[in-house]
Amino acid sequence: MSWRVGLWFSVIALALSGCGEKPGAEAVDESAPAPSAVSDSENVTEAPEPIAEETPEIRSGDPADDDVEFIYRLGLIRGHLLSFIELYRAEAYETAAAHVQHPGSELYDALVPAFEARASDGFAGGLNALADASAERGDVNALYADLVVAIRATAPKTSVAVKLLAISKMVATAAEEFEAGVAEDGAITDAHEYQDAFGFLSVAREMLASENSSDINEAEAIAVAHEQLDLSINAFAGLLAEATEGQAETIYAAAAQIERAALRLQ
Repeated sequence: MSWRVGLWFSVIALALSGCGEKPGAEAVDESAPAPSAVSDSENVTEAPEPIAEETPEIRSGDPADDDVEFIYRLGLIRGHLLSFIELYRAEAYETAAAHVQHPGSELYDALVPAFEARASDGFAGGLNALADASAERGDVNALYADLVVAIRATAPKTSVAVKLLAISKMVATAAEEFEAGVAEDGAITDAHEYQDAFGFLSVAREMLASENSSDINEAEAIAVAHEQLDLSINAFAGLLAEATEGQAETIYAAAAQIERAALRLQ
């Protein structure tokens, strides 16, 4: 019985809801928003275009297939060697010896798998010959020059952006070495770290010197890098100095500026 009563009230409610409507009129949903007085094209607000971010491309970090990492590590080897040759020419033989041994014992060995992956013979022979000659305190200038040529030949041909990213990493590492070797009052407390920093920055400048471009954006990025490297080098008072007025923050800032300039090219 209850279901019949329920059905009857449903029929009555349905009938009453239709009262007062014109035949054929469609029911209006009062909850729906009122139609706009302007056209759809006038009522639509275009979303602002997203601001482009300077996001680096994802790299493996493996020098076997990451050109930035490979060039960066070759640069570190050259940086050690530059400090070596400058100290050797200044007849600071014992100090120089540490810089010519370090590339072969640590940095070069770590790159051997990358050389193999890139079908490169590397330059172990040149490193060993230079180290042996320096141990005997002989003439090393020709050996050094040949070794630099060999290292340059090993580096891949890449874009300006890739080269600048590698340089920015070298500058950042130089900042770390400088910070480790120089006290807050400017006293050089670890000459080896300080000399490493000088070598890395000097080689970064040499690498950049070979870069030029007719593209206005690339040329501008290269100019930024030159300016920042010049500022960074001013932090040094000479390889055998005991104190310096330079600041690690200057070099860190230079690394960031160069990286930013490189990322704008990607």
